[in-house]
Amino acid sequence: MRLGPLQQHFRIRLRKRVPWVIVLVFAALITGLQFILVPASAHTRHTGVMANTLVMPLMVSFCYGFLTPLPWRWTGDDRSRAPFWRGLTQSLIFNTLLILILVVLSWLMVRDASIKAEVMGLAQGAKATFRTVLLVQMLAGVPMMTIIGAIISFSVITEEEKAAAEARLEEAQWVLLRGQLSPHVLFNSLNGLAELVRQDPVAAEQAILDLSELYRALLRHGDRPKAPLGEERALVQRFLAVEGLRFGDRLRVTWDWDSALDGQEAPPFLLQPLVENALKHGIAPHPGGGELIIGLNRDGEGFRLKVANTGKGLGLVPGQGVGLGNLEARLKLAYGADAGFHLRTEGGATVAEVKVERAEAQR
Repeated sequence: MRLGPLQQHFRIRLRKRVPWVIVLVFAALITGLQFILVPASAHTRHTGVMANTLVMPLMVSFCYGFLTPLPWRWTGDDRSRAPFWRGLTQSLIFNTLLILILVVLSWLMVRDASIKAEVMGLAQGAKATFRTVLLVQMLAGVPMMTIIGAIISFSVITEEEKAAAEARLEEAQWVLLRGQLSPHVLFNSLNGLAELVRQDPVAAEQAILDLSELYRALLRHGDRPKAPLGEERALVQRFLAVEGLRFGDRLRVTWDWDSALDGQEAPPFLLQPLVENALKHGIAPHPGGGELIIGLNRDGEGFRLKVANTGKGLGLVPGQGVGLGNLEARLKLAYGADAGFHLRTEGGATVAEVKVERAEAQR
């Protein structure tokens, strides 16, 4: 890591709750141990001893939990961690400096050599020199800091690499699903236009021009992770205009749309596959055509998209066909368990419904 990303990584760890909990628990344990080992008379005779007992455990725990992993991450380039021997060397130097700073601070708080000996657990009356204290702390602290820093660093790196791999996999799934959907819409529209060419060549020519504009809009619309539902409606209206040239009076469309939700962002192509499915499997096979009712309404913290069609009865179940299978996969990726797709019969109509319990996508 370079200095900038390393600083950002440090700030991110400071905002996490679990490392702080571990640091504070260890600080509390060390503080309690200090009060047990150090005679009460030492605390009462010298205020610096009390300060040392309360402050130093927290500082030491903070160094172990947050600072010791840093030298294992510093590379000066785009690598996420240093090679082992470089990381080990950096860690030994870095931890030696940390120990030196901690010992100096502790020595300044407890300047009396005999009291310092008592703080270290030596026999009463013994005297500790700065050199002795520093040597003891170096021999015990530097190896321990180096090992713990390596464990924390490698654990965090493993989590980061796992998260990055999952994000890349998820993005690849999105790209695959979006790429699968656009040709699917085009092929179905071309199949419909093939019928129109034999019936009305002039209308077919106009429909081909409209289809060109529609497909361009499809590509723009699907090239984003999220898009406003109002844009989805505009796209479906253009799609229905193209299909209307083929169906003529056999297609009747009614909108029950809450325009207050036009700005609500959602993964693209939530509505279009439902409309396409209704046309293909409900209205097109019926000689008299049918009515298409398209609705959007708020539902608690989320929203509900609903497409009902008369004509031919229910012929599909969720998961059949490219469009519906694609829709279910994208809903699961975006919302997890907070969204679902349902296909059912209500009276004489077939109803396809997307229900999102929380409007904000998880991903």
